[in-house]
Amino acid sequence: MHSNRKDFFGFVVVLTVFFIVFCSISPVNHYLFRTYALDLGMYNQALFNLAHLQKPIFTLNPVGREMPFLATHFSPIIFLFTPFFYIFGSYTLLFVQIIAILAGSIGTHKLSQHLLSHKSNLPLIISIHFLSLWGVYSALTYDFHANVIGAMMVTWFVYFIEKDRLAYAWLILLMALLTMETMSVWFFFICLALIIKKRKKDAVVKLLPFLVVPFLFGILIINLVMPWLQGVNQNLQLNRYQYLGDNPLSIIINLSENPKLMLQALFTNTIGDTTYNYIKLEFHLMVMISGGLLFLFSPWIVVMTIPLYLQKMLPNDYNFWGINNQYSIEFVPMLSLAFIYFLVRIREKSRPILAAIAALLTIAATLYTMEHRVSKWYDGINTRFYHADHYKSNMDLVHLKRALKLTTSAKAVSASSQIAPLLAANKIYHYPVVKGAEYIAILKKGSHWPLLDEEFQFSIDTLRQSKRYGLIFENPDVLIFRLIPK
Repeated sequence: MHSNRKDFFGFVVVLTVFFIVFCSISPVNHYLFRTYALDLGMYNQALFNLAHLQKPIFTLNPVGREMPFLATHFSPIIFLFTPFFYIFGSYTLLFVQIIAILAGSIGTHKLSQHLLSHKSNLPLIISIHFLSLWGVYSALTYDFHANVIGAMMVTWFVYFIEKDRLAYAWLILLMALLTMETMSVWFFFICLALIIKKRKKDAVVKLLPFLVVPFLFGILIINLVMPWLQGVNQNLQLNRYQYLGDNPLSIIINLSENPKLMLQALFTNTIGDTTYNYIKLEFHLMVMISGGLLFLFSPWIVVMTIPLYLQKMLPNDYNFWGINNQYSIEFVPMLSLAFIYFLVRIREKSRPILAAIAALLTIAATLYTMEHRVSKWYDGINTRFYHADHYKSNMDLVHLKRALKLTTSAKAVSASSQIAPLLAANKIYHYPVVKGAEYIAILKKGSHWPLLDEEFQFSIDTLRQSKRYGLIFENPDVLIFRLIPK
């Protein structure tokens, strides 16, 4: 009993330390205007609308297209967090994301205890490995993304399957499917992998429904519901794969008939611009260093990773390929599972030392990538919670936030990307999209995406001369224009 209490206390200490670290990343970035219209602004706009009993919409498309929120990503799970928006405002989903990651580590801890031992330090070491993986920090650095919540449910799902607690497994599966449309594809492969692992007839019979549900859900949401919401014939999310085929079936046929094309997509720069060379190599090396080599000892886990590699490496967009942003978070539970099931296979005496080495190697690799990356375009100041510069801004935040209060009563605002996540309005447009915005709030500093610097300056000069909008506030950081009443 004393040992269990000591282990529990140790785990609570670990969770507390990582909670503090995580809170020093994304909430700090948000306070310092280092979060963006895509995707935190998009999610916050939906929460704001829900909190005000309005239909959740997406108006932050850089080309000005408006659509229902669920047309962008099918993430109805965020609707559950609406009550917290009244308390935490625009920080709500950042705290949800942090709690989700900690909850994922608890699932990993429980699975480790079940498969290994309650009496050893292995579950604690495995949890530290999980929370230290670079994919976690890359996701925290860049806004909020619903796939983080889905990814953090994987070890819980495997745990409940291993414990034969199928009712809880069903609950986890259904919640995961509501986090993002891609989860249906991934959980289909997860369930397929578990069937391969179990093999026994009675276990296979129990797991078959888990295979069918995400398959049918994926077809319904990806191929029918989202295109309908988007007002198109084919899901817009598939556009980044169009160089491989016109539709999912043609893409599968092309890849199956041309294995060389598949290998090129998995390992080489398919854009042609040498600026983006070695990004995929960096990702593969980080996976190997952090435990990917252990996939060889549990081939069924490799089955789980098939859609992850295809989703990550096939797009004609370098942002997906590397170790930046949220595009690696799904590999966190995969690496953790590989770690756990490898330890199950080896002698008990060898486990602690190998586990400690793996955890330390992962921590070292993560810290290294906070300082050095091939992946474009990485801004380390957003990630390095241990540097003083991470907590500084080159803007007068007090006057900037006070200036933005001028837009509080507006129903529609056009804003720079870094301002959008902090706004409270029914419609928020991604500047230079203006439409019928009552106010335009523009940051002078930082990125002006999607405009080049010359285009940005031209747009400002045009606004200054406009007879439709008048400048009501300006300082070295921000410009605020207001629609001139007719």
